[in-house]
Amino acid sequence: MAGRAIEFPVEGLSDGVVTLRLPADADVPALTEMCQDEAVQRYTTVPDPYGPGDARNFVRMAADGVASGEVVYCVTTDAASGEPLGNCGIRQHPTDPARWDVGYLVAPWARGRGVATRAVRLLCRFGFDELGAERIELCAEPANLASLGVARRAGFRREGVLRRYMEIKGVRRDIVMHSLLRGELGA
Repeated sequence: MAGRAIEFPVEGLSDGVVTLRLPADADVPALTEMCQDEAVQRYTTVPDPYGPGDARNFVRMAADGVASGEVVYCVTTDAASGEPLGNCGIRQHPTDPARWDVGYLVAPWARGRGVATRAVRLLCRFGFDELGAERIELCAEPANLASLGVARRAGFRREGVLRRYMEIKGVRRDIVMHSLLRGELGA
């Protein structure tokens, strides 16, 4: 897929409850606000501190990723109101075009509503149907119980703990690897 632009629907992807759409400059205030959250700072690689310039960079990276064919970064919104609830992205592995990884965050004001699970399922369906994914990986720290629950509810299988797998904010952290294979994503 790399090298060929990704054709992401202009209207986004929706299940009637949440919609995933490409980010725009109008999302900068909401993106900035949601990335101030302690859990977002703890469990993600977003810059700390996170300001409007970082949010504008995210919008730019989203456009570049779709153009390069390697990444789709979306804003997760309420399907009815359009209110930003978080973000979700899928990125191609640099050496294996059929292997992708999915990541997400949910704004504090939107937690406990199944937002991440719905967003992950929508983006994984797009990954399998449109991006040629054969395997999609989801990584979460063992202490991030909310993300472990998202992985389980979205249909991912836990594969094991990868010790000191990833550096987050200067600290090597253990990661629980989950995978979803083509054909495993239910209706």
